[in-house]
Amino acid sequence: MKIGIVSAMELEIQPLIERVSPVETYEYLGRKFHVANQASHQFILLCTGQGKTNSSIYTQVLLEKFSPELVLNIGICGGISSNSSLSDIYLGNKYCHYDIRKKQAQFKFPYQLFYEADQQALDLFSKHDSTLKVGTFGTGEGFVTTSEQRTALINDFQIDCVDMESASIAQCCFLNKVGFLSIRIVSDKANSQATKIGERKQKSSI
Repeated sequence: MKIGIVSAMELEIQPLIERVSPVETYEYLGRKFHVANQASHQFILLCTGQGKTNSSIYTQVLLEKFSPELVLNIGICGGISSNSSLSDIYLGNKYCHYDIRKKQAQFKFPYQLFYEADQQALDLFSKHDSTLKVGTFGTGEGFVTTSEQRTALINDFQIDCVDMESASIAQCCFLNKVGFLSIRIVSDKANSQATKIGERKQKSSI
């Protein structure tokens, strides 16, 4: 099986790159795509850079150049659910853009409020590790830092975790008819400290 693995930051993907020892590296639009073969699987690993635009552009490049059957997004997130604790690992069962109006998402192309995870991949990871939590991921540009923001997102979308890329990657996969799953670890509680999480803290979370 051919699987794309996508992160927003180098520190999120680099440990995997070192572990699988890529056999080939390609560069497109200034980003490196690392290809590795493990048993019957081929992995294409890349760091897109942070934010919706970067993740959308480079996921599309990944899909067009390498044709993966499944895309996995790995990284960190903010936990806004009352059930979330630091270092919890979440599997996203659905993904939304929380920084656009619901009607815009539902009634303008591609007419999706939520993008669903690949059910087979979700089931496989859930069965492999019963400690993994499953929840809704919300994607927006910028950090969620106040209780008012958290309450609104929970009330409007029933969001458990927030990030800056997953829904954009999910949307690319949806349009290309490719399975998608995001796996993220809670590195902050989406509060006033969220913007102060440094690289050392992020590395320790991963």
